[in-house]
Amino acid sequence: MTWKPLSSRTKLVVWCIQFAVILAGLTYLWLFKSFTIVADLNQIFSVEQDPEIQLVIDQLEQQQLRQHLLLVGHQDKATAIKYAQRAAKSLNEITGIAVNVKFDALPKLDSIVRDYLNYPHAFISEQYRYLLQANDSQRLFNYQFNLLNDVASPWVAATLQSDKTLALADFFNQQRLPSAQLKNYDGFLIATKSEAVEQVRYYVLVNFMSNGTGLDLNVAKKIAANVASLKQQALTQDTGVDYLATGAAFFTASASSSAQSEMALFGGISVLATLLLIMVIYRSVLSVFCTLFVVLVSMIYGYTALRLLFSEVNVLTLVFAVTLIGIAADYSFHALSELRFSQAKIANPLHNIRSSLLLGFLTTTAGYLILVFTPLILFKQIAVFTMAGLLGALLCVLLLYPSLMLLKAKSAMQVPNFITGLHNLQQTWLTNKLAMRWQVLFIIVALFGLMFLDNDDDPRHFYKVPHDLITQQQTISDLLAAQWDSSYLLIASDSEQQVLRQMEQLLPQLEQLQANKEIAAYSSISQWLPSISMQKSNQQLLTRAVNRGDFTQLNLVLGYDSSDILFDDYYQQLDFATWQDSQVGLLFINQWLQSLDRYYSVIKLKRVKNSSRLKTLANSNPNVFFIDKVADVSKQIKQFRQQLVLIYAFSLAAAMIIFWLRYGLLNAFIAMTRPLIAILIALIVSTWFYGSLTVFNYVAGILILALGLDYCIFYAEHGLSKKITLTTFVSAASSLFVFAILIVSSTPAVRQFGFTVFIGVTVVFLLAPRLALVSKRNI
Repeated sequence: MTWKPLSSRTKLVVWCIQFAVILAGLTYLWLFKSFTIVADLNQIFSVEQDPEIQLVIDQLEQQQLRQHLLLVGHQDKATAIKYAQRAAKSLNEITGIAVNVKFDALPKLDSIVRDYLNYPHAFISEQYRYLLQANDSQRLFNYQFNLLNDVASPWVAATLQSDKTLALADFFNQQRLPSAQLKNYDGFLIATKSEAVEQVRYYVLVNFMSNGTGLDLNVAKKIAANVASLKQQALTQDTGVDYLATGAAFFTASASSSAQSEMALFGGISVLATLLLIMVIYRSVLSVFCTLFVVLVSMIYGYTALRLLFSEVNVLTLVFAVTLIGIAADYSFHALSELRFSQAKIANPLHNIRSSLLLGFLTTTAGYLILVFTPLILFKQIAVFTMAGLLGALLCVLLLYPSLMLLKAKSAMQVPNFITGLHNLQQTWLTNKLAMRWQVLFIIVALFGLMFLDNDDDPRHFYKVPHDLITQQQTISDLLAAQWDSSYLLIASDSEQQVLRQMEQLLPQLEQLQANKEIAAYSSISQWLPSISMQKSNQQLLTRAVNRGDFTQLNLVLGYDSSDILFDDYYQQLDFATWQDSQVGLLFINQWLQSLDRYYSVIKLKRVKNSSRLKTLANSNPNVFFIDKVADVSKQIKQFRQQLVLIYAFSLAAAMIIFWLRYGLLNAFIAMTRPLIAILIALIVSTWFYGSLTVFNYVAGILILALGLDYCIFYAEHGLSKKITLTTFVSAASSLFVFAILIVSSTPAVRQFGFTVFIGVTVVFLLAPRLALVSKRNI
């Protein structure tokens, strides 16, 4: 039984039906499915975590994304306050954020003491506890005497009347409030910066948070534009006011603006170059419009797939999506060459290239399909967009083009003279081809050499953050003394008290890390709130010390009788809920989280120099997790980069099997080596230019492999002819236009990806004609 080919009219009807379904699906997704374009480049990589911990990490990251700070500075305090109020009023006009410029009073010494006085003798520093346990009254007295003579500490005078052991004063001496650098002036929080001799600059804090979860891209743009306007006004009017801003909105808006401008510029230049190429080669305005239509359809398919499979898409995905222009246009070029440079059949004008188009689609799609199974969300999105787009382009050419007989020239056109020259040059290359043994030797040496090339897996090097934003963030951190690292310890447990006990067990080890200068500092809730069991232990420890007479010398110095130190068997302890509502507890609200009947606390870290010690510390405690997203992503990227070697091997083996079945073993081996040599050359040249390779260079190899096999298929199927030379040249040129433009991107990841593909496609275009010897047909 033989299948009767579909008529051109039937194909047209099928294409219209399926495209109508796509448009209907896109409309439904547009109206009823949430979809967000995010520009936080830190989110382009996902890290595998325990689902419970990942949920908490996501919530903490969402909290951080919502928080923003604006410092309004001037040499006159009143002026700084005036302009801070104006800035707050201006920001308040933005829907989606909550602005605060006036705050409750910061915790004051006497109010902090009052919050702790209802729980006598429950709070002891680690050093004080050690001295009590040592049972050495003389050392204890020396320590207490030093406390009495510490003129820099106000805590002794504030607590002595209520706590004659000085334990509470010593406990407060060891702590540091998160807001220590800020002073409250009539409800305004102000930080100061010394500029010159006897000159001080006052910075008024304006805090604003985005509503809901995360950060909407449109809100981020409005925030950044608003602050930029304030800065411009200050510069124009010479007010002497300066604005320092930090937060995800400013980084998001900057990345989004850069990506969108690049997408528009790169896409525009690529399309323009492609259209000019079409006009030069095919000499038909209709051919231009048809190719534009194919590219448009491919974009619609790709965008529909993104909306269907993802609720959030990174803006960097859309920058890479520009590469689809050059690849999708290839299908149009192959069809146009068949229609305009050969005597195509009226009934089925694309019959001769149908198998070539299908094989090319399968090889290219197989290359991108591999990326779908990677752990890196960015590459998944790029792969989905490209595969869906190529499917749309293929269907458009196979089903729609046969009906456009206006594209067919009345008689076969003559190829341009420069194509004839290139064709002759390719024939010369075939007669003077390099011996296969030298090519195999090059592959072996290059593969060995790749083992010694430098690889950069740090995700922070994949994109470029504007220097101005980094400077502002650093200045704000210096002013507020809030230079905490992005890595932290996360403690989880089933109850509040268990979390506090877990943190208490970590404190001695963290103190040791700090003493060894492996971390500069840390911030833990347990420093301010010991667990109930620890508070009871402290009270019992002090009771035993009193009974031993350890405070006799201190009482003599202070003029107190030992009976003045009274102890009660029914002393209360400070529970977490009460502490959380205290003035100190409110400052640590971002270091505590409750989710699904579990409790979590964050220990902040500053200037981590030895993350391995922190990992060991976390691994030795089942409920403690060291969260270092940069390091985790870097490790995952390294693993993925190593896995890419296996992916390449699998892809080449699969391609070789397909070619073996169709062309024989030797020819299959030759076909496999063409893109492999191109990939190796592209990686080596990329290392020479950029000093190291990133995962984007290696991923570029997949595209080189897919396009290279595509070229090899056409030469193997149709032999070396002027028409095939023309088609592959136009195809390669359109791709090179796209990737050459990417080389000037401001994003290093995009730049290196474009450069590697550019080199690889150039090389594989030069090598692919070797497969013409398989067919030796001229059509």
